[in-house]
Amino acid sequence: MKKIGLMLAVIVFVSAFHVGTADALPPFKKAFQVKYVDDSGDDMKAAFKSQSCNTCHVKGEKKNVNNAYGLELAKLIEGNAKMRLKDAKAAGTEDAEKATILAELAAGFTVVEGIDSPSGETYGARLAAGKLPQDPPPAE
Repeated sequence: MKKIGLMLAVIVFVSAFHVGTADALPPFKKAFQVKYVDDSGDDMKAAFKSQSCNTCHVKGEKKNVNNAYGLELAKLIEGNAKMRLKDAKAAGTEDAEKATILAELAAGFTVVEGIDSPSGETYGARLAAGKLPQDPPPAE
């Protein structure tokens, strides 16, 4: 019985660190592409194709490890989007929850445009100039 209690405590402790994260979800990538890439120039399209998920995530890390841009967006999405969708699917409300999460993301895009990127430019200025939110790390 003590082992079960300990396991539950560990699960609760570990899951507490997942609250407030926005794990990689294909609809997030698609939303970014529609908002910033589809109507942009060839340079932005090529950069996005090359970086793909690493537009928000750290290359070579697990998909729940965000770069600076992804961290700013994750702050603006309530709780853990992946778990919210899983819970909504079980409750039969997946479509409504997905729409809510994507609305939070769309609002987040607008907010984050005004935040300074690691390069010193705002994310919005970078995106308007046809650049990804942050420069990819140098090739090793």
